[in-house]
Amino acid sequence: MAHVFITGGTGFIGSHMVRRLAAEGHRITALVRSQSRFNAIFKQTDGDMPPSLSAINGDLTQQALGLSPSDRELLLTADVIIHAGGPMDILLNKQQAKQVFLDAAEHLTLLADHLHKSGQLRHFIHVVGFKSPVTEQNINEQAAILKLLEHESPYERMKITADLHIRQQAKRSGYSLSVVNPSVIIGDSVTGNTEQTGGLGILIASARRKLMGTVPGGPKHWLPLVHVDHTAAFIAALVSEQQPTSDTYYLLDEQNASPNMTELIRLINKELRVPAPIGSISLSLLGKLLGTRIGSKLGIPGQSLSFIASKPFPLQSTRHIQQKHALYASVNHSILPHVIADLDYRLSHGLNGRPDFERNRRGPLATLENAGSGHPILLLPGTFSGADCLLPLAAELKGRQVWVADLPGFGRSPYHHSASVIEGHVQAIMEAIASQQEPVTLIGHSYGALLAAKVMERMPSHHIGAVRLLQPVLHPANSRYKSSMANRLLLPHVTENRLRKELLARGCFEHPNEIPDSYIRFAREELSSPRVRATLADTQAALTRAEHFRLQPESWNTRQTNIIWGTKEPVYTIPEAYSGIQTTLLPYGHHFPVSHPAETAKLLLQSGI
Repeated sequence: MAHVFITGGTGFIGSHMVRRLAAEGHRITALVRSQSRFNAIFKQTDGDMPPSLSAINGDLTQQALGLSPSDRELLLTADVIIHAGGPMDILLNKQQAKQVFLDAAEHLTLLADHLHKSGQLRHFIHVVGFKSPVTEQNINEQAAILKLLEHESPYERMKITADLHIRQQAKRSGYSLSVVNPSVIIGDSVTGNTEQTGGLGILIASARRKLMGTVPGGPKHWLPLVHVDHTAAFIAALVSEQQPTSDTYYLLDEQNASPNMTELIRLINKELRVPAPIGSISLSLLGKLLGTRIGSKLGIPGQSLSFIASKPFPLQSTRHIQQKHALYASVNHSILPHVIADLDYRLSHGLNGRPDFERNRRGPLATLENAGSGHPILLLPGTFSGADCLLPLAAELKGRQVWVADLPGFGRSPYHHSASVIEGHVQAIMEAIASQQEPVTLIGHSYGALLAAKVMERMPSHHIGAVRLLQPVLHPANSRYKSSMANRLLLPHVTENRLRKELLARGCFEHPNEIPDSYIRFAREELSSPRVRATLADTQAALTRAEHFRLQPESWNTRQTNIIWGTKEPVYTIPEAYSGIQTTLLPYGHHFPVSHPAETAKLLLQSGI
C-alpha cells in the first residue's frame, strides 16, 4: 500500500479521493488549512478518525508549504503525491490565481524533486482542468503556449501555466507524472449530489433566471462531464499502479455519447420548469456580449464559456486504465435530473447540512438519512416544506433508521413530469418504497399524509409496516388556489413577513414564537427556484379538486394506521368517513411536527412504530 500525500483533500474531488484511497487501505496524509474541517468530513460515526488518515496544517502558497519541521519529516516517507488543490473560482484576479496555482506548483515540485532524489517518490499525480493545451509533446514550446493563453482569464492562464511547470519539472527530474484532466465534475453516479456549484451550476443559475432562452454554441458544441466518484476511482487506480508511466488522462465521455449543448440546455430548462430554448448563439458573439455592460447585468461570467468544447479529446490512455481496473467510464445519464435538482437546491439554500444525516436517494426521491435500527421510517413533508423542515422531528426518533424525503419537484428531488402532479408524487413514492427489500414505516405530514394514505391503499401490505398520518389533508382546499397560473404569478412575491402572517392566519402555528426561523427561511429560499414554484403552484391547484380525495378509509387496516391531529387547526377537519381510524389529539396547530418535534416523536414512538 502507498503513503499518499494529497493537497485539496477536503475539496469536492479530494474528499471523494481520500475516502476511496482509505477504503483501499492506503495511508493518506492531507495538507489542510483547517484541521477542524478535515475532522468534520472524515470522522466516523463513533467520533474516531480512521487510522489511515491524518492531516497536517500548511499552505500551498507558502515556501516549504508552511510546514513545521516535524510535519515535513513525515512527508519524507510519502511515495505518491496527489496535487488536487486549488479553488474552483473562475473570477480570481491575477495575483490570487498566481498564488494558488503557479506558486503552489513550484513549492510542490521542490518537494517532489527532493523525494525523487532520495529514491522515495514513485508517482506524482496532478489533477488539472481538461481544457489545458499542454501535452508531453509541446512542453518545451512555452512561448507558444503562453501566446495561446493571452485572452484567457487569470484563473485559466495560471492553472495551465502551473500544469506546464509541473510537467517540465517532472521531465527534468525524471520521475513519473500522471496528469489527470477531469472535465466538468458533477455529482456522484448514484445520488447526483454535487457540492461544487461552479461548472454546470453556472448554466443552472442562468436557467433559473430564464437566461437560457438560446443555446451557447448550439448542437456542434458540448460540455464534457464526469462523475466525482468515477474521478476518485480513476485516481485511486493510478495510485495502485506499481510501475506508473508518465501520461495524460482525459476523464470524459466520447463526444457522440454526450448530450450536445442544445440537448443539455433543453434538459436543464425542462428540469427547472422554464421555457425551452429557442435557437442558439455563437460563442464568439456571446463572449462579446458578456464583456459589455449588458453582459455584466446578466451576471454570467464570460470565463465560463471556456468549459464548452467543440472537438474530441484523446482517450486511449484513459480507456486503457479504465479497462485494466474495470472502472465505469460513462456518465449515468439517468442521474442528470438529480444532479440538476441538487444544484438548483444548493443555489437556493447554500451548502449547509447536518453531519448526522447523509444525502442519499431512494428510487426517484432524494433523501436525508441517519443510521439506526428497525425497519426504515420514511417521512414525507407537506407543501411549503421539504426534507430539511422535518429533520428536527427525525432527530428526535432516536435510535431509529429514518429517511426524510423531498417530494418530486421540491428540495433535491427532480420533478416527475407526469400529467397529474399528485399522481406523479404517488407513483414516485411507490417506486421509492418498492426499490427497497424491507418494509417501511410511512409517516406523512399534511399533503404528505394524503400521499401516504394513497400509497398505502395501492401498495401490497408487505411493503408497508405501519402508517402514521400527521394532520392529513383529507378534503379539498380553498378554491382561491384553483388556478395554477395565478399561483405561479403570486409565489415569487411571497415575503417572509407575509408567509408568517399567512401561516398564523391558517392555523399552521398557534403563536408567532412557535414558528422556527429556519422553517420560514427554508420556505422562502425554496421559492427562489422556478422548479419549486411551478410544482407548488400545480400542487395547490390540484388540492382544490375533489377527485384527489377519493380514498377508501373503510378498507384501511386500523391496527396499522393512526391519525395524529392538532386541535388548533381552523381550516381542515377529519371527515366522518375516517371516524373508525384511531386518532390521537394534540393541542397544537397544523404544523405541529415542525413546531413541536419532540412531542410528535414521543407520540409516534408510543404508537408502536
